[in-house]
Amino acid sequence: MRSPAGIDAREREKRIHALELAGINKRYQGITFESIERRGLPPDPDIRRNYRAVRAYADDIQRNVKRGYGLILAGNYGTLKTTMAVAVMRHWMSVQDGGCLMVPMCSLIDNLFTMRALSKEEWARYERRIRSTPLLVLDDLGGENIDQGWVLSKVDSIITERYNKMLPIIVTTNLSKEELAGTYSGRIMDRLRNTSQCLVFTGASQRKVRA
Repeated sequence: MRSPAGIDAREREKRIHALELAGINKRYQGITFESIERRGLPPDPDIRRNYRAVRAYADDIQRNVKRGYGLILAGNYGTLKTTMAVAVMRHWMSVQDGGCLMVPMCSLIDNLFTMRALSKEEWARYERRIRSTPLLVLDDLGGENIDQGWVLSKVDSIITERYNKMLPIIVTTNLSKEELAGTYSGRIMDRLRNTSQCLVFTGASQRKVRA
């Protein structure tokens, strides 16, 4: 029997609210592993190989989160890195009630500044969430303003605290391994590498191809 339209609408609103709370904005709210596969993966063998590895990580998501094991998705822009990270989040949300957050690195510092100016309590809650949510996605690492040393210190602090708490991070970045090593401290990169599976994307951007 079909549910009344009003109930369907409320359920849809509830689902959208949960996605927004997790930092998944409108463009990515329809992303799941199933939606990716229905649309079809691009023919690029590099993307297909990395997709299989990300799907395998998600298939064992509860054990990976429990042991604090994450992913580093690094390489060319437009190769579905963020899409795959969101698919992992959606899978985690389907087997676990909440407990994940996506943070676009280009807006992290702005968000913290804005929240602190508006409400110190709201700012403190957001910082606590970044540091303690069971699964954190740092989207576009290297996209933050790294010209100011304190920004790198903030990123260092977040990664260090989650490392010590054995809480996993999924990182997406357009930087190469060499660029990451040249931007962030050796200690931080060592911690990320030791607690993450690193997948390098070398294929061409799919954005125009799949628009």
